[in-house]
Amino acid sequence: MSRTLQFKRYANTVVANTTGAAGEIIIETTNNIVTVHTGSIAGGVRMASESYLANSTNIVLRHANAAFNQANIDFLHANAAFNQANVGFLHANGAFNLSNTSSLISQSAYNGSNIAFSHANAAFNLANTNSNNFGVLTQNAQNTNYILSSSDVGKHLYFTQSTSVNLYIPWSSNASFSNGTTIMIVSRTTASANVRVTPNTGVSLYLAGNTTSTTRNVSTYGVATLIQVAANTWMISGSGIV
Repeated sequence: MSRTLQFKRYANTVVANTTGAAGEIIIETTNNIVTVHTGSIAGGVRMASESYLANSTNIVLRHANAAFNQANIDFLHANAAFNQANVGFLHANGAFNLSNTSSLISQSAYNGSNIAFSHANAAFNLANTNSNNFGVLTQNAQNTNYILSSSDVGKHLYFTQSTSVNLYIPWSSNASFSNGTTIMIVSRTTASANVRVTPNTGVSLYLAGNTTSTTRNVSTYGVATLIQVAANTWMISGSGIV
């Protein structure tokens, strides 16, 4: 004759508060789950059912699929950003090439202008030499700070000091300089003793071929020519100018 083996059966709320004997099996009827007890843990250890495993696996799969989709979206965004960056790089490279071409053209124009100015300056100096006391440029020897004056027109300032000094260019109105005023500077100083050609506030000084007005140094054994081209505007050219 057959026998039926039955275990204790409780709702989930009861099982959760029940501490069964070690090895005791209690059926949780709310979810039809077998619980194995240890004698010390309330609720015992739940055994997974087929439906529970299926649901858990399905949840994991959904999470994995969502993570994959998000990763794919992130990849598409990153790829779009890369493409945009590549387009920006191509534009920047094109701009650089255009700028480099313009720079080469400007450099060539500058070199041509500088050569032309040097030739013109040499011709001017030669003409000035020939017309000034039969080629003699009167010397004005200096070895300290000095301010240009109208009496220096057509002369050369000869510096022989051992320390750097300033050669100040005053306002045209203060020294009665007219356009075309020309003065030479000869620096026969000791090493590192420069002649600093310093324009007064409101006076511009441009090195030939350069658009920046600033103080210029005539270094040891340098020779420079100053010429006023407009009121309070001077050009300087020669050798040993920095």
